[in-house]
Amino acid sequence: MEIKNRIEAILLLGGDEIKIRELCKFFSLSLEEMLEILDELKEDRRDTGINIEISGEVVSLATNPICGEVINSFFEQETKPRKLSGAALETLSIIAYRQPITKGEIEAIRGVSADRIIQNMEEKKFVRVCGKKETIGRPNLYEVTDKFLSYIGIKNIEELPNYFEVKGSCEDGRD
Repeated sequence: MEIKNRIEAILLLGGDEIKIRELCKFFSLSLEEMLEILDELKEDRRDTGINIEISGEVVSLATNPICGEVINSFFEQETKPRKLSGAALETLSIIAYRQPITKGEIEAIRGVSADRIIQNMEEKKFVRVCGKKETIGRPNLYEVTDKFLSYIGIKNIEELPNYFEVKGSCEDGRD
């Protein structure tokens, strides 16, 4: 059996996330070799229902955002997904349009603390840490995930409506 198939099976049964270094150790491969295999696997799965998501030091399986509508339709039969609060949607919108962005920058825009909302969105896997800002304190940088894009029914960040057009149409509606 090809190593990519064995890694894929481990990812399926491994739960949420698998540490890439654990895969390296198990298969006796260097980090570079493992990342190359994971990138190949990610490319192989790109047009399927399941994608490979590599985030920092971990790898996981995720549903493909192109399947978001059918997934929501299927699971809506059983239970409607919990609605997000206005504060959560506001925070997610800021992250989506300004990513990568720090918590401090989000709070400066919103004018209130975003600690709990960001923590909740990380737990839901709607946002993730994508790096550190090269400034005093090296704060985390956040970005939205494919799971969030799937939740709102789009495939990629480029499909978000143009902020200035939406803002203009909202202001025009007030007249």
